Amino acid sequence: LPASPYDRAIGVLLPAAAFFLSWWQVGRIPAFNLTMSDMIMIVCILLMLVSRGLNARMMGRVSVLWVAGIVMLLGGMLIGSTFHGDFARWPVVSGQYAFALLLIPMVLANCSPHVLHRCAVAYIWGVAVSQAIGVALVNLFSRDMINQYVNKYVVTGNGRLGAFTGEPNSNGAVCVFALIFLLHAVIEKRLRPFVAVPLALVVVAGLVYSASFTAFSATILSIGFVLAFSRIRTVITIALPVVLVVVAYVGLGGPVPAAFEQRVGDAVVSGDPTKAGTFVGRSVLIQEAWQMSGENLLIGLGSDGYRKASVYGMPVHQLYLLVLNEGGIVSFLGLSLMFATMFVQGIFIAVRSRTDGVSALAILGVFFMYAMSLPHMFARMWNGPVMLMFALAATGAGMAALGTSRRPAWPSRAEDPETVRTPEAG
Repeated sequence: LPASPYDRAIGVLLPAAAFFLSWWQVGRIPAFNLTMSDMIMIVCILLMLVSRGLNARMMGRVSVLWVAGIVMLLGGMLIGSTFHGDFARWPVVSGQYAFALLLIPMVLANCSPHVLHRCAVAYIWGVAVSQAIGVALVNLFSRDMINQYVNKYVVTGNGRLGAFTGEPNSNGAVCVFALIFLLHAVIEKRLRPFVAVPLALVVVAGLVYSASFTAFSATILSIGFVLAFSRIRTVITIALPVVLVVVAYVGLGGPVPAAFEQRVGDAVVSGDPTKAGTFVGRSVLIQEAWQMSGENLLIGLGSDGYRKASVYGMPVHQLYLLVLNEGGIVSFLGLSLMFATMFVQGIFIAVRSRTDGVSALAILGVFFMYAMSLPHMFARMWNGPVMLMFALAATGAGMAALGTSRRPAWPSRAEDPETVRTPEAG
């Protein structure tokens, strides 16, 4: 059967617009945390509801645990908000999480493999374009000029690159996610080397200019993890040239942004994490959150209640402790169940397709690292790439289990990829 007009529209909107623009946080509506990507995603959700509905098995056989974790996470915060008589923020926070962790995965789980691969490639290109623009602005114009004509969040006062995510740590994160997608696409022969290499260089440049110790560490660990479980030929053809280039660049004294040298280089060389940016300041908030958690185990402070209770007037940059204080033990266990569900799903995928499973586990590891160093992560630039990789990996594993070849990389024009139903993962 030919693809319906709805499916064809989704096949264009989802990859070319939604994920290509998913990093554009500076263009959001702040009061609702609504970006251009979100608006397009809502259109895709409506189109899919009209055409064939959503897929509730977004995490395969462990989807029930995934939904239970989300219900516990939001339910604990609801109890806290109601108890403290401050209900205004709960609908906003819960709506953000439900949209990001329920609706979007249900859309992705019902997309064809072809559309998911296009989304992944679009995400890589989107991040690369944003980094190219950001790095060019930093090197060609003064910060005052960038603030006046572009946006004050593109470059921070100390010279770090926020690009169009609006914040250096966020920008570093999207670079890490993009590199994992890029490596996955290269291993699966979805991107040819002459395209992948320039894209990788641009993304790495953006990563360096972001000067984020978390992003730098996440890149080394996640890429190393994927390569460690790859074939020897893949390691030789990808890792060896990268190592040689880095060694040659450092040996020849290649220029490094001052912000990166101060915030990342010193911490790496000395092995002292206290030299990594705001490590000390965040440690103070974590200590305060740990002391407060004993009073909020049964009934939390409610959504955004921590900010009001803290003497510092800001949320702790550690998602688990923040959730424990705002939603009590129920929300804490819900968040833990969600991460455990993703881990189990990653293992299930790896059993069927090692490359897909390892890539999903790698991006989950990055997501977990940021969860340990940031407050609420309902913005789609944080969880969108994670949900996309799991959907992409699940389809790859499903096709591998069915013995279906995933090559050639792109279907011929005679094929209608949008009509292909996604195999059930797990």
